[in-house]
Parts: sequence; structure tokens; C-alpha cells
Amino acid sequence: MTPALHTVVKVCGLTRLADARVAREAGADWLGFVLNGDGPRRIAAERAAEIVAAVPGPVAVAVLVGPHPDEALRLAALASAERLQLHRVDPSSWPEDFPLPVSFAIPVAADGSIIEPLPSERHLVLLDSAHPSLPGGTGESFPWETARIVAASRPVLLAGGLDGDNVAAAIERVLPYGVDASSRLESAPGIKDELRVRRFVAAVRASDERRDAGS
Repeated sequence: MTPALHTVVKVCGLTRLADARVAREAGADWLGFVLNGDGPRRIAAERAAEIVAAVPGPVAVAVLVGPHPDEALRLAALASAERLQLHRVDPSSWPEDFPLPVSFAIPVAADGSIIEPLPSERHLVLLDSAHPSLPGGTGESFPWETARIVAASRPVLLAGGLDGDNVAAAIERVLPYGVDASSRLESAPGIKDELRVRRFVAAVRASDERRDAGS
């Protein structure tokens, strides 16, 4: 019997325990915590660890911008994170023997061109909209055709302007390994809207069910 389809759902930019609980209850697989930088979604690693301990089940992802590998490992350990998501890091410079799974965020321009080199196929690729100053969480989308081409040969985590209204269409177009949303699920920067989170996850699961029924 063919196993049921399951698109990984990541809710990113969490800063509050209540929001993490909503994400888990809705069925999110991964919870993302921004551990460095100066944006509104940054959370102290120690506080992230408290939330992770209080919300067991989903995979905790440490989201970091331009870290040194040693600093990345230190912050991930402090946050009790099981994975890393790295922005503005050259994949070729990252240690091959790094002890945690790593997703490399690769920006995609508005015309669909990929701005930075893709990592080796052993790493998960997160495709997100390019922005001149923001590493992520822009709320803007990019041409999904680019992601579809990349996802045809390797696992892709699709980000960039996703919400409950468009994520099903994105999944059906790209067939990604997973989807990632942050700013479009918020009522204010760093504050998740419960209804938007639940609608986002529900739309992903409904898309999986439709594709599973048609397979």
C-alpha cells in the first residue's frame, strides 16, 4: 500500500509559547526560532528552549543568519534545536561533518533566478524570496516554476509569501518536501494569528489528502 502523502509544515518566527502550542495543535511538523539578528522575530536561545520543552513533538529548528559553525552549534544546543536553517551562508564553506541536519536558505529573485549557489544534495534547500535587507520573513512570493524545477531533483522547503489562501496551489505546482510560513501568519511582527496558523496547516493537509486520493 502506498504511504499517505505528507508535506512537512514549518511555522517560523515563533516568539511566544501560546503560538507554538497553536502550531503544534494545528499539526505543524517543525517550529522555527530566529536566534540571532535584530528583527522582531528574534528570540533568546534560552527562551526558545523553554518553549521547546513545553511543546514536545514538533522538530525545533534554529534559524540563523551568517553564523560561524561553532556559534551555530552553541545556539542550537542552548535552544534545544534539532535542525539548523542557515541564511547568508555559503554552503561550500560549511563543515561536511557538522553534527546537525542543515537547511540552506537560497534567495530567489522576482524574475525567478536563483541568486546563490545551491548546496550539495545531502542538504535540504529552502527557497525564499530575495530581499535587499531581509534574510527572510518578507511575505513576498517568487515564481513557483523555479521551485518546481529544483524540487524535481531534490527535496525543497518552499517559503515566500505562503498562507492558507495560496499554499495548496503552491504545493500542487511545486510538489515540495515541505512548506514554510512566517510573516503571512502574523497579526503583528513576531505575533502569530491563531486562525491564520490553523488555516495554513489545514490547507496543506487538505492538499495532501487530495493528492493522495488521486494517486
